[in-house]
Amino acid sequence: MTPQTELLDLLVSTVEKNCDIGTTISLKELPKNGGIYAELGEGFGEGMYYDKSTEKVLPVLFLCRNKNQKEGLEQLCIISNYLQRLKKYPEAKSFKWLDSSVAKEPNKIGRDEDGVYHFSCIVNCKVFY
Repeated sequence: MTPQTELLDLLVSTVEKNCDIGTTISLKELPKNGGIYAELGEGFGEGMYYDKSTEKVLPVLFLCRNKNQKEGLEQLCIISNYLQRLKKYPEAKSFKWLDSSVAKEPNKIGRDEDGVYHFSCIVNCKVFY
């Protein structure tokens, strides 16, 4: 498993285990009936060492659909606040998780004709491998 895919799986399982968001997080697509979706964005290097190990920032985009505006926003706030305040990061096999920070705060990005709200946020995860 690559560091990128392992990070995404580990991040989702950590959030689902430790955050009371009332739903699971999909890695396939944003559910039509409401829910949360996460995907890995375009990462960038923070530094490379002589042994070719590297520090990278891997952004994770969270999207949410919810009929209840307050609840949808709250779900992403819970996730982003939790990840940003972690003091000890879960262990991984292919990388070391160094830090997480919110790059884009949770916010409303739209609304469907049927009244379902859309929200997004981005959490930057700093890793070493």
